[in-house]
Amino acid sequence: MLERNSALVGVLKSGGRDGPGGERRLRVGEARGRRLVQVAALPGAAMALATAVRPVLGTDLPSSLGEATAVGLRLFLKVGPEQFWIISPDAEDVARALESVVPPTVGSVTPLSHSRTCIWIDGPSSREVLATGIAVDLHPDVFHRYCFAQTGLHHTPLMILRSGDSRYELYALRTFALWTWEWLIDAALPFGYDIIDTNWAPPAQPRASGNGRDF
Repeated sequence: MLERNSALVGVLKSGGRDGPGGERRLRVGEARGRRLVQVAALPGAAMALATAVRPVLGTDLPSSLGEATAVGLRLFLKVGPEQFWIISPDAEDVARALESVVPPTVGSVTPLSHSRTCIWIDGPSSREVLATGIAVDLHPDVFHRYCFAQTGLHHTPLMILRSGDSRYELYALRTFALWTWEWLIDAALPFGYDIIDTNWAPPAQPRASGNGRDF
C-alpha cells in the first residue's frame, strides 16, 4: 500500500519556539494516521443511505449539524443536510466497506484522506490564538467539546473541531495546509509552543453534566 505523504513534510521537525518570557504554553502538530471518508445521499435517498450503512458502521448516522459523535474508534460528523464525514484510524479502511453497500442510486462514498490535513493546537491559550483569525465564537459556553464548524481563515476554507478542553483540530484543504500551519505557528509565537509529532486518536467522551456540556 502506498504511504500517504504529509503536506507538512519538513516543517514538523523544528521542535518549537519560546515565547517572550521563555515559556511554551501551547502544543501544535499534525494529526496523522487517520482516514477521512465522506458519505452523501442523493436527493430523496436519505433513509435508504442510513439503512445501507448501518450494518457497516454499527450505528446510525448523526442527525445534528455542528456536533460530532464518537462511537468506538470512529468520529461521525454531519457536515451538510445529507452529507457526513467519518474519521477513523488509518488501519481501518471504512471507505471500501461502505462502497460495497452504498449503490450509486442511493449515494456516494468519497475518500478525503489525501485532500485534507488535520492540524491541531492544544494549551491554555489555544482559543486566544485561534480567535485572531477565525470568526467563530469559541467560548466554552457556546462551542463546547465535540462542536465543529465550517468556517474560513482569511478566506481559506477549513473545518474546526473542538476535540478536548483546550484542543482544537483544523481540517484544511491540502493545498492550503502549509499556509494554515504557518499562520498558526506565527499566531502562537507570543505564547511559545512545542511541535508534537503524533497520530490521530478519537477524542475522549465528554463528561456528563446537568446542561449536557462538559463545563
